[in-house]
Amino acid sequence: MSDAARGTALGALAILSWGTLGALGASSANLAPNLVLGLCFGIAAGIGGVLCLCRGIRLTPLWSTETLVSAMLLTVYHLSYLEAFHHAAAIPVSLINYLWPACLIVIGNLFFRLNSGWPGYLGAATGFVGVALLIGRDGFTLKASDATGYGLAFLGAVFWGTYSNLRRRARFDGIGSMVTICVLSAALCLFVSAVSGEDFTPLTSRDLLVILLLGLGPAGGAFFLWDIGMRRGSATLLSILGYSAPVLSTVLMVALGLGSPSWNMVAAVLLITLGGVIVQGGQRGTP
Repeated sequence: MSDAARGTALGALAILSWGTLGALGASSANLAPNLVLGLCFGIAAGIGGVLCLCRGIRLTPLWSTETLVSAMLLTVYHLSYLEAFHHAAAIPVSLINYLWPACLIVIGNLFFRLNSGWPGYLGAATGFVGVALLIGRDGFTLKASDATGYGLAFLGAVFWGTYSNLRRRARFDGIGSMVTICVLSAALCLFVSAVSGEDFTPLTSRDLLVILLLGLGPAGGAFFLWDIGMRRGSATLLSILGYSAPVLSTVLMVALGLGSPSWNMVAAVLLITLGGVIVQGGQRGTP
């Protein structure tokens, strides 16, 4: 397996992990979001720190502008996403957030020389339609009470698309860079939690389990897999494979009783798959 194929495969594993983010995020909706994220980023930093010690990898400087911007984007994305669950229903929030693959392609083409060409735009648009079908007529009815949650979920998609493109062109490479980013993100979240007076209630064993799963998977450990995928694999293909995450997420949330199945799920899967085929057919060897 080539290095590029290996990078893409690891990025795909991160996407698979993110299929659980909607359910876990909804399960943490009753907790203070800054505190939850601070603990998750701390777990991620611990995972990466152990790997660095075992492999003799040095951390990147805390004061690097690139590292600070990445940490800010990573933090704001997750805060927007988790906060959105406090304002709107779980499945619509999760699915609107999964517009990030389209944002990755559009932002990458406009500002980061992704050069996916028209297949990238067409594949993104096709996947977007699939996500819209998953949301459905009832789930996507815009109400005043839901507007904040939907807006935060969409802003999160923009932040993650920007973060992913920035990491794709990162000057500081590898695990050491991600550990530093996670340390900064954890410190920022815990600081905001302390000064904002977030309501803190003692964490139950269930709360701790949810935080641990988030930190080991979609809001922690997956960062390292995604970082490798963005830097070594095909960013264009991964952005389209990202459309499988809402399918996995929706199926899981329905199984957990957070929503009801509908016919448009089948149509959405077909459109999402078609989007990937379109991008693959038009690949021009972009990183």
